[in-house]
Amino acid sequence: MPERTKGGGPERAARVMLTAAVAAMGYLDYFQYKRMGVGEPGAWDALAAGRWSAPDQYRVSVVLAARWLAGHLHGRVPLAMALIDLVSALVAVHVLWSVFTRTAVYREASLELRWLGAAGFVLLPPWYFGWIFWLSKPETLPAAMLLAAMLWVWQPAVGGARFRSVWVRVLALLGLTLVLASMRADEACFVNLGMALAAWRFGGGLSLPRRFAIATGVAGGLLAAGVQIWLVKVAFPQAHYGLIKFWQLWPNLHHASRWPPLVTFCLLVGWMAVQAVRRRFSQDVAGMGAFYAAVMFFVLWAVIGKFDEVRVFLPFVLMLAPLTAEMLILRVKDA
Repeated sequence: MPERTKGGGPERAARVMLTAAVAAMGYLDYFQYKRMGVGEPGAWDALAAGRWSAPDQYRVSVVLAARWLAGHLHGRVPLAMALIDLVSALVAVHVLWSVFTRTAVYREASLELRWLGAAGFVLLPPWYFGWIFWLSKPETLPAAMLLAAMLWVWQPAVGGARFRSVWVRVLALLGLTLVLASMRADEACFVNLGMALAAWRFGGGLSLPRRFAIATGVAGGLLAAGVQIWLVKVAFPQAHYGLIKFWQLWPNLHHASRWPPLVTFCLLVGWMAVQAVRRRFSQDVAGMGAFYAAVMFFVLWAVIGKFDEVRVFLPFVLMLAPLTAEMLILRVKDA
């Protein structure tokens, strides 16, 4: 493994550029919320009271947090929501950068390839954040932050386990699952199932032993499904989809106007998927677990979501940024 060149690595420069990209997004995000009128009196009262339509009613936790924070900001709801997005995005990109720099592909690369991988990684968040303002929702970036945190916990630490106790890791993953399920139960379910599938296929390479990883992934998926059932059947039984069509597969395939946003948004992650499948990549098991989760979620999105609402997929493609940068390093290394 090549030695790091003191002071010559891309770590500090990459973190500065990632922070700058998030800061720019946060500034624009605030004015986006103002334009949407989220600060108008009573704008979120129906949702907070449980009188809104599905599926937004099932993702009320971020709105409740924003209303609480706005109470300490003299009622400035747009500022509260923009601050939540800003903190979420900052945590997400820096946690994912930490995940990337701890992968075997990055650690074993030459200094030049590390710089290349860092450049590719830094490109990805601005590429995806630009779509935050396209049919935006307040739960998108908090969900991305929680997915990044779960990937970080699933990834084995360099030189030993992040937490001494296996049970601490299990509880951390289930706790993050519970919080994520309060805003996106589908994402919480699939990320756990994706990691369980990766543990079953590769047999190791995660922060938990194989049996613990499979059991935790399945338990997390069931926990998220249980939260969704509770939200639908117990907490908000009156919420319904109204005039919104639940099944969207045929409109997705039939309406050509939905395809340009999808193709543009998924261009880089699609390239990554092709590279990972061709290589039968197995060096980053946590990254492959995230990949499996993204594939399962994409299928669900194709069936009941709208392809032009690409921000739905943003938490997963952002979680795949480390794997995308790894594929870039390997592609150039093999050239």
